[in-house]
Amino acid sequence: MGEPPPLVALDDVSVVFRTRSGLFRSSALRAVDGVSLAVTRGETLALVGESGSGKTTLGRVSLRLVAATWGRVSFDGRDVTDVAEEQLGWLRRRAQIVFQDPFSSLNPYMRVAELVGEPLLIDGVRSRQERLERVHRALEAVDLVPAARAAAKYPTAMSGGQRQRVGIARALVRDPEYIVADEPVSMIDASSRIDILDLLRGLQLRRGVAFLYITHDIASARHFADRIAVMHRGAVVELGDAGAVIDRPVHPYTRALIAAVPEPDPANRHRRRAVGGADGADGDFRVVEGCPHGPLPGGRRPVLLDMPGDPGHFVACHVMSAAGATAPG
Repeated sequence: MGEPPPLVALDDVSVVFRTRSGLFRSSALRAVDGVSLAVTRGETLALVGESGSGKTTLGRVSLRLVAATWGRVSFDGRDVTDVAEEQLGWLRRRAQIVFQDPFSSLNPYMRVAELVGEPLLIDGVRSRQERLERVHRALEAVDLVPAARAAAKYPTAMSGGQRQRVGIARALVRDPEYIVADEPVSMIDASSRIDILDLLRGLQLRRGVAFLYITHDIASARHFADRIAVMHRGAVVELGDAGAVIDRPVHPYTRALIAAVPEPDPANRHRRRAVGGADGADGDFRVVEGCPHGPLPGGRRPVLLDMPGDPGHFVACHVMSAAGATAPG
């Protein structure tokens, strides 16, 4: 028997948005550029990169909240790329999202019980008692106890960390197998961030939930993720086990992200640390250790190459032939 399919698979996915550039003109913005990724059951894949690198768009594509312009999207072996929204009820129950902003993502005029229980109403759970029991279990799972007291509150009576727990409970109430956590700790105070990440990790271990963890903070990715995919300008430039990517980064963009992590050293305030290209200018990577990086001539994308002696560690790269012509590696 062959191996079971990954829970979520993206195959050469690209997303192009049309933007208005004048009264009668528009231009194309390629937010995601030929990305292939897979998330297996029970794992956490961190998607790391700067704002605007395409992380959130890719996460929403994996949930079919944004349509792929090209490529294929599958969930548990079923192709969902072109399936009509009214036929995706099964996917909405099995895949959820935790939004970045716990303040704007929760309706301030609804009590927590209503916010967390609303997906159950959509799923046709008509029994108020059953909904309330499931809401309480979800709130207890995110350490909002006593659940009855938390359920009776409005979001405005809660801290940022508590609101984010409500958002996680709302995602959990359907018992999903896959959750996209979109910058879940970026807008809460530092003292609550590690608690939220530990909470998500515990939920994963107890329930076997797979996470796509979207973040610009590569340090937190190491704490929470099994694997890390580094995105730059809509493409994945490095992919591998979290330890390999952090300890043995190959692509210069990955190295720049790691170098930008602040250290408790007052001397750092006098040192310039920019996240950009190898030449420090336009972010277009040139050469590292004899291997050119970045866009190939003719608009071709660099492929992800397996690093020799480091199984499962891939880097976007192409090599020069003896005649000096560019050829895929």
